[in-house]
Amino acid sequence: MLRALAIVLVLSVAAFAALWSFGVVGLPGASPPAAEAAPVAVLLDAAESGDPAAARLALDGGAPLDGADPFGRTALMLAAAGGHDDALRVLLAAGADVHARSETGWTALMFAADAAPTASTTLLLLNAGSDPHVADAEGRRALELAAGNAGVRGSGLWSRLEELTDWPASLRELRGGEAFARGWPSAYLVPIDGATISSRASHLPGAPRAYRNGTHEGFDFYDGTVSVEIAYGTPQRAAASGEVIRADVDYRELDQAGYDALIDSAVGSLDTPPEVLDALRGRQVWIRHAGGFVTRYAHLSGVAEGIVAGAPVMQGAVIGFTGNSGTSEAVQGTEDGPHPHVELWRGDERYLGQGLEPAEIYAIAAQVFGLEALPPFTDGGLRF
Repeated sequence: MLRALAIVLVLSVAAFAALWSFGVVGLPGASPPAAEAAPVAVLLDAAESGDPAAARLALDGGAPLDGADPFGRTALMLAAAGGHDDALRVLLAAGADVHARSETGWTALMFAADAAPTASTTLLLLNAGSDPHVADAEGRRALELAAGNAGVRGSGLWSRLEELTDWPASLRELRGGEAFARGWPSAYLVPIDGATISSRASHLPGAPRAYRNGTHEGFDFYDGTVSVEIAYGTPQRAAASGEVIRADVDYRELDQAGYDALIDSAVGSLDTPPEVLDALRGRQVWIRHAGGFVTRYAHLSGVAEGIVAGAPVMQGAVIGFTGNSGTSEAVQGTEDGPHPHVELWRGDERYLGQGLEPAEIYAIAAQVFGLEALPPFTDGGLRF
C-alpha cells in the first residue's frame, strides 16, 4: 500500500512540474522557466530591431537565413522596412534572397521603398540585384510604393527608380522581351564621371584579344569613344558602395622581359591563364558590393589615399586614377594609351558580358549604369 502511494506521489509531482513549466499552473511567487526562443525568431527580432551583431550571432547559431514569420516576412524584409542598412548588409553578405516574397507578394525592395526612412536602403537593395518590376496583387511595384515615401520620393534615387521601372521597349527587345536581367545589379554609377560605355564592340567584355590568345573581361573607356575626355590621371570612382578587397598600393611595373614572358605564356595556352591575365591588368582596386558583386578597376596609375583592403567605400568616392599599367606602353615607360578598364563580376564565377552579344551587353549595362551610360550610337549600328 505504501509503495503504491509513493508511486502516485512521484507521478503527481512530475505532472505538476510539467504543467508548471508550461505555465498551466503556478506557485505563489514563482514563475515558470522561460522557453528559449527559436533561432528564426531570434534572427527576425535582430533584423526588426536593426541589430547587426545579434543577426550575425543568430546566423552562426543556425537560424535559417530566409526563414519567415507568420506573414511570410523574412529577416531581410524586416530590416528593409525599418531602414536598418547595417543589419541588411549582414543578411545580404550571408546570401539572403532578395527575390523572396511575403504573403502579400512584397519583396524586401518593396518594404524599403514603402517604409524605410531614407533612400539608402532602397539603393542598397537595387545594388544587390533586387528586381524593381515585381508587383503585388494590387499591381503595386516599388515605384508606386515609394511615391508615398518622402525619403525616396525626394531623393536623387527617385529618377533612377522611375527609369528602371518604365524600361524602354527597345531595350526589352534586345533581351528577348525581358525588362530586368536578374542576377545583375542596378543603380550603379559609371566609374568615369559623365562617361558613356564605349561605342566600339572591341571595348566591351567578351571581345577577343588575339595578342594574348584570350577574351576581354571588362569595359574599356578610351578617349574619343566614351563621350568625355580620358587622360592619364583621370579620376575613377566607385560604381557602388562596398568594401575594398584589393588595392595594389605597392605595385611595381613589369619590365620588358617579364612582359614578354607573360605574353608568350598566354599565346602558348588555349586561353590566357588567370595569373597571366591578372598581371596584365596592372595596378588594380577591387571592391565587393551588396549581393556579392565585385567591381575590378585595372591599369591604374595610382590608388587614392585611404583605399586599402578592408576599407569601406561609398558610391562615387574616388578610388584611383587612370593609367596604362600592365600594358606594353607602360613597360616602355610612356603614358600612352591610358584607359580605365572596369569589370563587373558575380562573385568570382561570371563577369558581365560573358558569352553575350554586344546588343545584350549594352542592354544589361544600361540596367547597371543607367540609360545615360549608353552611347548615342555604336559601330554595330545600334542607336540609343
